Amino acid sequence: MLAIRPTVLAEHDLTHAPRPHLPAPELTAKQAAWLAGPRARLLRRADIARRERVLDLGCGWGQVTEELQRRCGGGVVSLDWEMAALTTTSNRVSDASPVCADGRRLPFRSGSFDLVFSQNALLWMGRPATWTVHEVAKVLAPGGVLAALEPDFGGMMEYPRAIAARELWIAALFRARADPFIGRHLPPWLKKWGFSVSVELVPGVQPPQPERFELLAGLPFSLDQREQLGRIRARAEATPNQLVHLPYFLILATKGTAT
Repeated sequence: MLAIRPTVLAEHDLTHAPRPHLPAPELTAKQAAWLAGPRARLLRRADIARRERVLDLGCGWGQVTEELQRRCGGGVVSLDWEMAALTTTSNRVSDASPVCADGRRLPFRSGSFDLVFSQNALLWMGRPATWTVHEVAKVLAPGGVLAALEPDFGGMMEYPRAIAARELWIAALFRARADPFIGRHLPPWLKKWGFSVSVELVPGVQPPQPERFELLAGLPFSLDQREQLGRIRARAEATPNQLVHLPYFLILATKGTAT
């Protein structure tokens, strides 16, 4: 069994950053499906079949937890700060109980895991997320790996210009105290903490997903920005032959013996 300090962190122990609510389960399930191919590639590179102690960091509704459990060689701990998400069937598959805690203060002893997985989670760990990187370095055993699949909205490409929502994404994520540029920020932060880092970008461009506007609408906006979003969404619904591409970083970071 893993050694866990407190299972739930008291509210006053957390930072004062607002805690955005998770998108609806059906939306995060679609996100997980969109990223299935790149995620499978990243997990193969992480040698998941040989990993026996896995942390699903920011597991949300648990759409990936079952996959991690199926593919790893041991048990999975699913961690999120939304208690309601941890009661779903997907989050009850792991050998250890789901843990409700803040990713910026992981309640595990040093060296508890040999794989930490993150998908669209470090994005939300505050700005900057360097403290979470420190926590990941602490709970990973020497030779353990962080496998992270995270976006970078600074490189978002949209055509035609009339449907472009990039600036709205960036503004809303900053307002939510998330990091819209987490993809480019993570590699140097990880290197600072002594990780060996390998980075790839998800190849190919998929057809635009209309659900992106539902995800965007769930973020905090001013009234003017929300009206702008409504106009962009209406134009997108009426525009054929669109191109929308959000770069995703596939990051594999291995902890050295001296970290």
